[in-house]
Amino acid sequence: MEDFINTHLTPTEECIICKEGFSARHPPVGLRCGHIFHQKCLVRWLRNGRGNTSSCPTCRTPVIQNDRSTQPPAFNATSLWEALCNQPSRRLEMFMLAIWERLPALWSTKPAGNFTVVELLDDAIIPSLVEASSRHHTFHDAYSLIAGSWNSLGRPDSAQGLAVPLVRLARIMSHISSVMPKWLVRLERMQHIFWKANECLGMTTEEARWDCIEEAANMTNLRYFPLLYLYTIFISQNIAHSQQPKPWPQRRHEVMNFVVERCCRKIGAFLAGRASNELKEKLVIVYQELRDHQLTKGRVSLRGHDNEEDVVKGLWQTAPWRITNDAAR
Repeated sequence: MEDFINTHLTPTEECIICKEGFSARHPPVGLRCGHIFHQKCLVRWLRNGRGNTSSCPTCRTPVIQNDRSTQPPAFNATSLWEALCNQPSRRLEMFMLAIWERLPALWSTKPAGNFTVVELLDDAIIPSLVEASSRHHTFHDAYSLIAGSWNSLGRPDSAQGLAVPLVRLARIMSHISSVMPKWLVRLERMQHIFWKANECLGMTTEEARWDCIEEAANMTNLRYFPLLYLYTIFISQNIAHSQQPKPWPQRRHEVMNFVVERCCRKIGAFLAGRASNELKEKLVIVYQELRDHQLTKGRVSLRGHDNEEDVVKGLWQTAPWRITNDAAR
């Protein structure tokens, strides 16, 4: 029991026993069943309570179980991130729409979009988790863990644990809001694409990076392809809604400079690191193909429809061949 008390109690948000608030001296903890208490309240129950004191005082779930196959999911960042990623699309859409609704207020105060972690958590992520949650809901557990642990640490301007992928998601979404039309980003299918692009980056990586785009563009390992797919949609939407130079530049270095400005400095501003020269060469080919497809042939832009992933894969797979072919001319 002493080992359990010292190593398995996870800080969370609300005490069910005494109904009092939390502080640095009285941190919250959560059992694997999901019920939340003051650490001291729970320790007092486990050591000195009456009746079945080896179980949760609320639901009587045993706090220590020898058979791991019968244990409820652990109440920690890793298990909750997995649970969030397995949520039905409709629930994820509800959560992300709540974030979308809060982003304009952030942009109104900081037009440059350089939001702090505190601002994203306080004004977007935590309120959206509350809005998407219910009493026995994964979003409620995520809110409890993030808010409780963040408050217990003194509300630092840095993301920890489960907050890391959600802050990263909010940053990607805030950038998207300046690139894509509002009606498109709020479609359910697009919410799924946004979530998958963020999910493929894992739980511990703080930023989306150009390295991930480059790996996916090589088409040898597709673990980051959801991010590349979203990025390619950004490019397509930029072509559809942004003014093109007239006349179109004819010299190779002029085309390269234009594409780098659009695709790297503007559209790719949310990506950390730098795009390699090899990737920039591919970007020129992909941009020109999409431009020809949409503006010359009059076809629709990429909008997250079924079978578009195959189109995007084809664009990036043929880019190296086009580069070699153009160089041979």
